[in-house]
Amino acid sequence: MRTCLALFSVLLFYFAVLDLTLLIVQKRYKELVLAVPVLCLTYFLEQCFDMAVAGTARAEAVIGFIAGFAALPDGLLLGFCLVPAAVLFLLFRSIRRYGKRQITRMSVKEAMDSLPAGILCYAPGARVLLTNYAMEDFCRKTTGAELIDGVTFRNQLLEGELLPSCERRLLGGETVIVLSDGEALSISESDIPYESSTVRMLVTYDITEAYRKTRELTKMQENVERLGVRLQKVNREIVAVTVEREVLNAKVKIHDELGSNLLAIKRYLLSGGTEEEKAELLEHTRCSVSFLKNDAPSAPVPDEYELLFSMAARLGLAISVTGALPQAEHQKPVIATAIHECMTNTLRHAHGDALHIEISQEDEWVTAVFTNNGDAPEGEITEKGGLKSLRELAGQAGGSMTIQTRPAFTIAIKLPKEDAYGL
Repeated sequence: MRTCLALFSVLLFYFAVLDLTLLIVQKRYKELVLAVPVLCLTYFLEQCFDMAVAGTARAEAVIGFIAGFAALPDGLLLGFCLVPAAVLFLLFRSIRRYGKRQITRMSVKEAMDSLPAGILCYAPGARVLLTNYAMEDFCRKTTGAELIDGVTFRNQLLEGELLPSCERRLLGGETVIVLSDGEALSISESDIPYESSTVRMLVTYDITEAYRKTRELTKMQENVERLGVRLQKVNREIVAVTVEREVLNAKVKIHDELGSNLLAIKRYLLSGGTEEEKAELLEHTRCSVSFLKNDAPSAPVPDEYELLFSMAARLGLAISVTGALPQAEHQKPVIATAIHECMTNTLRHAHGDALHIEISQEDEWVTAVFTNNGDAPEGEITEKGGLKSLRELAGQAGGSMTIQTRPAFTIAIKLPKEDAYGL
């Protein structure tokens, strides 16, 4: 029992020395009034138990008071040990709480080490003054070495060669290092005054999310630019198609006008006519020549269908229509051109005097079928001139044209109800 108490007293003595030292470090001099007596008491207990364990020969060399105290019962001696132990425990707990509440150099270092941002401060001579765990880890990931020289690390980070798994980029005027796992860190440096000199500070920030969004925005911008180029190309193609369509309409109109005039002149020469018919033919011929000279007449142009029916009446051709003729802007020019082409073919090639037009509508399509009472063609039809232009015009409107020669010559024009090209 005395041996255990001797060991316990030694631990109490060293524990008292530790508490006294920490109080001095924390500059808590008021608590020393309690710590010093406890230290003396633990030293006294340690000496008493040492004498009790060492034997009588050593005890006779010391004062009788200490020898008598060492001879007290074990229970009483244990009580003398527990009292300073409790006081030392309370002092140590107070010291720990004080250290957590007060800002010290160690607490500042611990706070810096726990920061997610990397911090490095180094002197002009490259000596590292301050760093934290994040910067040390960043140094190993980018250079593969430990952070020892501040200037060397800075130069290698901003201008030198990094590990193959790392990539250096510029973002908004700042250097960004992208690590192998996709983490992006921005680097900034500044000078801060320290005592009588200047210290260079290097800080790294985790901007992985911002970097990812910036990259996505950059890709979106590139896609928008490519889309803009495609739209410009489509606009140019639309303009080209529009011009081609207008040119085709002009060709068709010239063909219609000249064909009608020639047929009317042929009929006038074969069957004769009045001076009024002659004057009307001259007027139409003059209008056609004016159109070829790009000198269109100033008089308002009548409806295309009415003009064609009036022309057919002058030529002695009867036209019958089943259904309603299409009036949509993308349909009417095609149907009108088809009527004129069928009129010309009926009179010139089939030698007929009647043209029938059947208009039908189904789902999203309008179909116009043209037949005549003339002679059927003897062989295959070679599309050229008017028929070729008519097929191109129907295709530009989003439709199609079909020609049948048996049992009778038939032309079918199929057009969409809505303008397929928005022209």
